[in-house]
This record gives sequence, C-alpha cells and structure tokens, in this order.
Amino acid sequence: MRSAAGERYFLESLDRGLAVLECFDEQHRERTLSEVAQVVGITRSTTRRILLTLVDRGFLRQEGRRFMLTPRVLRFGFSYLSGLALPQLAEPHLAKLAAELEETVSVTVLDGSDALYVARVRSPRIVRIAISVGMRFPAYATSHGRVLLSGLTADELDRYLETTELRAFTEQTLVDPDRLRAEILTTAERGWALSEDELELGVRGVAVPIRDRTGRIVAALNSSLQNIAHSGADVEARVVSRLQEAAQRIGADLAISGP
Repeated sequence: MRSAAGERYFLESLDRGLAVLECFDEQHRERTLSEVAQVVGITRSTTRRILLTLVDRGFLRQEGRRFMLTPRVLRFGFSYLSGLALPQLAEPHLAKLAAELEETVSVTVLDGSDALYVARVRSPRIVRIAISVGMRFPAYATSHGRVLLSGLTADELDRYLETTELRAFTEQTLVDPDRLRAEILTTAERGWALSEDELELGVRGVAVPIRDRTGRIVAALNSSLQNIAHSGADVEARVVSRLQEAAQRIGADLAISGP
C-alpha cells in the first residue's frame, strides 16, 4: 500500500514498465505480447509501446513474436551488489570456510520473497552445485531462506506466508503454511536451519544468521552439502559450529565497518 506522499508522486507509466520487466523470470524467459499483457493486466496497445521502448533501450530483444531479456538488465543487479559492503567483508571468511569444510559456502540476503546470493566461494571438490552470485530462490524452500525469514516479525511472517505461492520443487519441499511457520520458528529458536532434498534431490543445505551490531538478522551464511558426504550428526557437530563461528566474524567486521 502506497503512502499519501507516494500516491502523489506515483508514476503509473513507470510502474507498468517495471511490471513488464518483472514478468520475465526463470520460468518464463520468453513471452509474447499477449502473454505480457495478460500477466501485467494492461491493454495490448500499451504493452506494445512498453515492449518496443524496452527493445529500443536495449533491455529486451525481439525474435519474431517473442520477447526476452538482454544482459543489459544485469547492470542494475551488479550496481546493487557492488555497492554492498557485505560481499567484500565476507569474501575472506568464505574462502577460509570453504577450504575447511571442502564445501561451497554462500551469503544471501532477503529480497522480496526470495533469498538472493550476494557472495559465494566454491568448494575445492570436483562435484559442485551450479549456483552463482545474483541468483535467487524462494526463501521458504532453502535453509538460508528460512534463516532470513526467522528474522521477520510475526506480522511480516504471516504476510509472507499469505502472499507467497508455496510451490514444491521436489516431493520433499515443505509447502504447508503451518508446518513451514513451525519450521521457521524452530530455526529462530535454535539459531540454524537445515533443508534436505527440498530444492534439489541429493542436496542438503545448512545455514546460520549473520547479525548486525543490534542483533538484527541482515544475511544468512549457508553451505550446500552433498547428502552422501555428510551424516546428520556430522552436519550439526562440524558444519553448524564452523558456520556460526564464521558468521560471528563477518558480523563483527560489519559492526566495525558500519556507521
């Protein structure tokens, strides 16, 4: 809901243009004019003008009847990431942690309903999970996403569960709102989260919070593990403790660098 001031300065044409860009996602890399008009809820003539403007500006390209994003849209994401202190501060800690665990480790932040990767160091092992900085996944389906959600207020969490489409990626994905809420509350209580086979079969995710000087959760530190490489006891005894130690060091660096 927009404030009175926001309503006064709100540009509907810009809002529509951004909505058109947002309708292109991982599941819909290409769309026709009719599809865009239906998703955004605007007329075909308005949709056509917006699409052709975005093509002219280089944010979309057209092949026949279909439109798709171009790499130019990455400018915004890279500008955002380059302005964050967190990735630069986390990098040396991630490198040390990845070497110790021999697993890939990442830092994510909550962006809307998704967990967004802002820093990542790959495992020295040959087997690697193909995720890179800038990628995002629904927060409810990942361990690091649940850590981020555990930092929300009760009202914010209720709103998230009410407005987010809880889609199953595997048979193990937790999509029941009540069970998901309980899992997030458990995460908040014990201070770490575990997901197994929920986003991808054979992959286990473990995550802990990174907190600012006030104790607020500002990011999550995650390790993606191959299920075959770690027992349940090993995860809690070895992986969680090292993640927590690294998260504390990153949080301490954030406190020093912050205002």
